[in-house]
Amino acid sequence: MRELLVFDGTALLFRAYYGAKQAFRSPDGVEVGAVLGMCHSVQRLLRWERPDRVAVVFDAGQRTFRNDLDERYKAHRGPAPDDLKPQFDLARAAVEHLGLPCWTQPGFEADDLMATLARLAGETGRPTRLMSVDKDLCQLVSDGTPSVVVEDPHAGRVYDAAGVHKRLGVPPQQVVDYMALIGDSSDNVPGVRGVGPKTARALMEAFGDLDSLYRSLDQVAALDLRGASTLAAKLEAGREEAMLARQLVTLLDDVDMGIADVDEQTRWAGPGMQDADHFFEELGFLGPLRGLRAMAL
Repeated sequence: MRELLVFDGTALLFRAYYGAKQAFRSPDGVEVGAVLGMCHSVQRLLRWERPDRVAVVFDAGQRTFRNDLDERYKAHRGPAPDDLKPQFDLARAAVEHLGLPCWTQPGFEADDLMATLARLAGETGRPTRLMSVDKDLCQLVSDGTPSVVVEDPHAGRVYDAAGVHKRLGVPPQQVVDYMALIGDSSDNVPGVRGVGPKTARALMEAFGDLDSLYRSLDQVAALDLRGASTLAAKLEAGREEAMLARQLVTLLDDVDMGIADVDEQTRWAGPGMQDADHFFEELGFLGPLRGLRAMAL
């Protein structure tokens, strides 16, 4: 069975915005360069992968249930640039006019929707390919049947279980607890003060998971680690932050996305017709639409 291909539309849009060499405005003078770049990326990847099941997911906004757990979560990130803000709605509309199934869900991140889609696809026996550079998604990777892999949509690097281990130093099933120990500065997620990646990897190798580690703090001093004699005290002092971080980095795979039949609702048969032509003419570019329309024939 062919893979379900899932795109993080928000990430593609941001990359297109910050990677643009020059502005691109619609005939009405609206900046749409990021939408154009995102559409070109989607076209290129679809042409390369040739999937028959596709989904594009977007963040619904900056605030999610994780902010209710910890107000510090992503609090260091400023608002989107003024000329990018209007492009979020245009990006979602562009995806829909390209005929691609698209989801957002208030209160959840795109990664949670990707996790949910991977679970739903897996229940039908369909493998999933998650197109994103986000390391949080590595927790979803599985070499089982059906498989789940993560692919960097820009470098083409694919992360199966061995790839995750090479990237992070732990297998997929330990990614959440590993990140709970070291935190994630990009999302402002706390970790255990004084525990870095090398130490966290050694702890995961020795104890397997976070709960086993905290049940065995009396054994930590015996590990062949630099600073092992004081490590148990650091872990105890950071216990609360580690447990919070684990909640923050764990992706939810049970988001209610209104999907009754994932195989049917992710089927891609190509872009729309007249309404799509009108939409992209208003944006001032037709290339991705024509390219995907030709590909779907």
